[in-house]
Amino acid sequence: MNNLTSRQRKTACVVGILVLLVPIVILGMPAGDQAEASGGVLARLRTEHDLGESDLGQIDPTSATMNLVLLGLRGVAVNMLRMDLDYYKNTKNWAELRATTDAVITLQPHYIEVWRFLSWNMAYNVSAEWDAVPDRYYWVKEGGKFSQQGTRRNAEVPELYWETGRIWGQKVGRSDEWKYFRKYFNPDEYEDYEGSVDTAINAEQKDNYLVAKDWFVDANVAEDAKVQHIMMRALFRSYPTRAQLDYADARQREGKFDGVTVTAWQQSFNEWTQDYGKMPFKAPACVLYMEANEDDVRQMADDNKVDERIVQKWLKHYQHTTNYRYWRSRSHSESQPETGEAHKLIYEGEQLYKQGELADALSKLTRGMGLYASIIEAHPELSSEDLTAEEGMWAVLLWQKILELQQKTIPESFALKSLWDRHQGLLPELESRFNRLGL
Repeated sequence: MNNLTSRQRKTACVVGILVLLVPIVILGMPAGDQAEASGGVLARLRTEHDLGESDLGQIDPTSATMNLVLLGLRGVAVNMLRMDLDYYKNTKNWAELRATTDAVITLQPHYIEVWRFLSWNMAYNVSAEWDAVPDRYYWVKEGGKFSQQGTRRNAEVPELYWETGRIWGQKVGRSDEWKYFRKYFNPDEYEDYEGSVDTAINAEQKDNYLVAKDWFVDANVAEDAKVQHIMMRALFRSYPTRAQLDYADARQREGKFDGVTVTAWQQSFNEWTQDYGKMPFKAPACVLYMEANEDDVRQMADDNKVDERIVQKWLKHYQHTTNYRYWRSRSHSESQPETGEAHKLIYEGEQLYKQGELADALSKLTRGMGLYASIIEAHPELSSEDLTAEEGMWAVLLWQKILELQQKTIPESFALKSLWDRHQGLLPELESRFNRLGL
C-alpha cells in the first residue's frame, strides 16, 4: 500500500466505499408505494414486525416534546405527554386530551401498557367526568375503539384483545348506566350515528356481550402463540364462555325470560362444561381439565404418573379459583324452564308491587319463591352465592312488605326461610335499595 501513489490510494478508497455502499443500499432500500415494491431486507423486516413509523402524529413541531424526539429521548417525551394527559383531564380539555393520546401511541406504538392504560383511562376515567349518559357512552366507545386500534398495531398481543373485550362486555354491560349503554350499543342510538349501528364496534348488530365474546375468542387464539401476563391462564381462557354467561344473565336482568334466554343458558352450560371444562391446563404437578369425575381423576393421575390425591388437590384449587362449580350449577339450573319461570314470577311480582297491584303481586311472589326454593334444593351450592342469595332475599323482602301493608301476620315458615335466615347480612343493603326505589 505504501508503494501506491497518492492518487492510487484515493482511488482505492473510493472503490472500497462504493463496494460497501452497494449492500447498504440494497438492504436499506425503502418500500415503494405499490404492494409489489417491497423494498430492501430491512424494509421488509420493518413491515413484517410493524417496526417502522412514517410520521410523528399530532405533535407540535416547535414543542419541547418534538425536540426530545429529535434528540432520541422518546421515552422522556412520552412521559411529558403523559403528564399533559393528566393536566388536560383535570382541566376538562377533551380535544387536547384526545390529540395527546394519539401522539403518545404514535411515539410508542408497541409499548403495550400505553395502549392498555390509555384505553382504560378514556373508557373508565374520562367517561365518568361527563354528566349526560350519551356523553359518557361516547368516551366509553372512544376507549374501546382505541383498544381496537391497539390490537391492529400489535396483532400478536393477547392482552389487548382481552382489554377490548373487557370494555365492550363489563364497561358497557355492568356500569351504573348499563341499561342505557346496552341500548346504545345495539342499535347505536348516539346522535353522531343518526340512529344507525356504529360499524366500527358492532357491524353485525350483536349484543355487547357477544361482541366481547368474539374479542375474548381472539385473545385465546393469540394466547396460543404468545404467553399473556395479566392473569392465571385458566382464568384468561374462561372469558369467552364467561361472556356467554353474562349475555344470558343480562337478558334476565332486563326481564327477558323467553326461549332465547333459555337457549343462551343452555349454550353457556355446554360451552362451560365441554369447550372450557375439557380444556387442559398445566398445574405445577400435573396436567388437568376441570370437567372431571372420579374416573377422569384416576386417568389423569395415570397419565401424569402421580398420586390421585395430587390431581384432586390441584383440581380443587383450579375449580375454586375459576368458580367452576358455581357456574356449572348456575348455567345448568338456569337452562331449565322452571328456573326461568321462577325469575319471571319474581320479576313480575316486583312490577305489580310498583303498580300498587298488591294481591296479584303477592300471588306472583309466593309462587316464584316456591319455585326458587325447589331450585336451590336441587342445587344447594347456589344458596351460598351472592346473586342467588340477593334475588331470593329481595323476593322475600317484597313479599313481607306486601303482607305488612295488608296488615297480615308473616308466617313463621315460608319458602326460602332458610335462605332468609342465612343471609341476614344482605338485608341492610336491600332495605336501602328498597327505600331508594321509593317502594
